[in-house]
Amino acid sequence: MPRVPRVHGSCPGDWIGRGRKLPMRQIHSPLGIDGAAPSDRSAASPTYRSYLEVDRLLELQRPLSTPEHPDELHFIVTHQAMELWFKILIHELGRARADLECGAWASAFGKVKRVNSILSAQTAQMGTLGHLDPKAFLEFRGFLGTASGFQSVQFRVIEVLSGLREPGYLDDLRARHDGSMPAEILDVLSEASLAEVAAGAAKTAGVKDWLEVYSEPDVHGALFLLGEALLDYDRLWMLWRYEHLLLVERIIGHGADGTGGASARYLEQRLSLRFFPFLWDVRYRLTMAAARKGNGAR
Repeated sequence: MPRVPRVHGSCPGDWIGRGRKLPMRQIHSPLGIDGAAPSDRSAASPTYRSYLEVDRLLELQRPLSTPEHPDELHFIVTHQAMELWFKILIHELGRARADLECGAWASAFGKVKRVNSILSAQTAQMGTLGHLDPKAFLEFRGFLGTASGFQSVQFRVIEVLSGLREPGYLDDLRARHDGSMPAEILDVLSEASLAEVAAGAAKTAGVKDWLEVYSEPDVHGALFLLGEALLDYDRLWMLWRYEHLLLVERIIGHGADGTGGASARYLEQRLSLRFFPFLWDVRYRLTMAAARKGNGAR
């Protein structure tokens, strides 16, 4: 699992890779630092197949059904691809958080927009499982045992990194992992969440609060656009959760428990989760301020 990028004491533009600042002599160029061709040409140039390790990748789909059910491959590939998307989301969310910490609003905006595109693509990808008819799934479901998406540590890392840190939620995570929080989640918990850093971004920019940003969007353009991108991130997760709920109901029904023991009812309880409630609250505050101003004018 990728470690969340950390950037301390400098803006991310001065950093390369996983939060490690490299001197110029360590930054490799095909022509070398001085423009000259590298002296060692012994290493073979990578190919598409070798660079992506396609052979290894295509060996990782191992259906458990006996005889092998033809629809299980689709089920495996979809979930493996989702874990790969989760890996990128963790990486990009960590970079966005680092940008926010040093006030690089435009850079943070670009990364959040990228995250939103990935999340949209992943939601659509998950939807392809809706073409798996219930009877077909039940024919290989028993071979999955208790394996469940609820066991995805990367998914939980994303939630905690984004800002979901209520005590009850964290207690539930410990319970699901035999009373011990996974190391990856503890690592994320050791630092501020994206939501916590975003909540303080207005003050970092020298503005009173997010209400002031939204009251004068043209004055605080970069921060305003960043706020809108973060709000979209929240909205896209709500859509993801709803699509996931519908997918579960479509395949196993509303009242049935999944392989991990949770039912659609549990998913329903999570539909309204929001990482950035302060950005939603700004809308209410703007509306109330406009109403008071209107009443005063009369």
